[in-house]
Order: sequence, then C-alpha cells, then structure tokens
Amino acid sequence: MKKNLFAAAAVVAFLGSAVAANAQTIGHVGANYANTNVDISGLGDADFDVWQGEGSVRFDAGSLGAAINGSITDYEGGDTTFGVTGHLNTALTGGLLGGFAGVEAADDVTFWGLGVEGQTNLAPNTTLYGQAGYGTDDESEADLWAVRGELRHYFTDRFKLQGSLGYVAAKGDDAWNAGVEAEYQIANSPLSVLAGYDRFDTKGVEADTFRVGVRYTFGGSIRERDQSGAALGSVAKLFGAGLIR
Repeated sequence: MKKNLFAAAAVVAFLGSAVAANAQTIGHVGANYANTNVDISGLGDADFDVWQGEGSVRFDAGSLGAAINGSITDYEGGDTTFGVTGHLNTALTGGLLGGFAGVEAADDVTFWGLGVEGQTNLAPNTTLYGQAGYGTDDESEADLWAVRGELRHYFTDRFKLQGSLGYVAAKGDDAWNAGVEAEYQIANSPLSVLAGYDRFDTKGVEADTFRVGVRYTFGGSIRERDQSGAALGSVAKLFGAGLIR
C-alpha cells in the first residue's frame, strides 16, 4: 500500500516536471485516508479503510488549456485501482469549457469514460463546476450515464468549502451521491489539509464515507489552482458515486 502511494506521487511529480517549461503549470500531489460504511439491504453493514495517492497538473497545450489527474487507490481487503483522466478546454470569460476522457483499472476490470465539462464564476468568491459523461467497462459492457456538479466558495485564496451532487444512471438502476469538502492551505506554505464526507444511495445499497487528506500545491494557492483548471473532475469522481476517488 505504501509503495502505491509513493508511486502515485512519483507519477504526478514526473508529469509536473515534463511540463515545467510552461509558465501556466500548476497543480498538486496528495494523499487521502477514508473510512466507508456500506449498508446492503438484507445483508447488514460493513466498514473498510481506503488509502489513496493522487494528484493533478495543468499546463498549456498550444492555444488550449490541458490537465492530467491521476490516482492509485488501495481498498482494504480488495483491489488496488489505478486511474488517469486527461482534459482539454478553452478559456471563457470567468470560466472554461472543454472535454475529458479517462480510464480506471483494477485487477479484473477496466472502466472507460468520456464527457464534457465546464466551470464558471457565479460571484467573485463562488465557482460552479459541472461534468457529464458516458462510461462502460470491458467486463459487463454496461452503459452508464452520469452528471455531477460542484459549488465552490472561497473564503480566502487559501480556504475553500465545496458541496457536490451527482447522479449515475444504468439500465434498470440509478444512484445518487452528495458530498461536502473543506480544504485549508497553511499560511506561507504549499501544504493544505482537507476533510470531507460523501453519501451514496442506490437500490438496496447505502454508503457513507468520511475522509481526510493532505496536499502539496505547486504554482499557486488553492483558489489559483482551481481557477486555472487543475481541479477538474476525474472519470472516477464522476462515476464513483460517492466512494473515495
């Protein structure tokens, strides 16, 4: 598990160095711990721990903005998953608009997804981000459609509170998820701490996830990182339905 966390940090650090020549390079690397309680109707509930290394980097791609985010996630008693999502977008007045494509892979299944996304400033200190997309896997070949939004409020450039709401639809079933997250960047430091809660609800299954983490942001503050397009959602975040991603 520790090797996976170090590997995730190394991959993101490599991505950052590969685009270091671009003046607009900005992003973060981080590590998260979560505890999830799953309640399955008729079978009772269970708790498990999750460890994750993750990061993102935003850079220029000609006249477009580009970003890559990746993660390695280790589930207690289960699989280790690897994920990467790429983004391309164009700047608009007070926001951006673009698309994404990515993959999440475990030992026995690979999930693919793509879609559109955008963010806009609703007020000087408030931003709305949204993504919508299609996904499928190489095992069941089920079609999934999802939409998700985040409302972010910046009390300062270094303190953010956000809420999220998402919906995932599959043939004969659907799922809802909602969450809240706070992130605070320590004064005069690139380090920030975060805490969050997510709720997942589908037919016969409910899950509650509490998570904490630490991030190292390079190239700017939390707000500058997010505004640049370095905090766009991954395929796992869109289709993960409230579990750590």
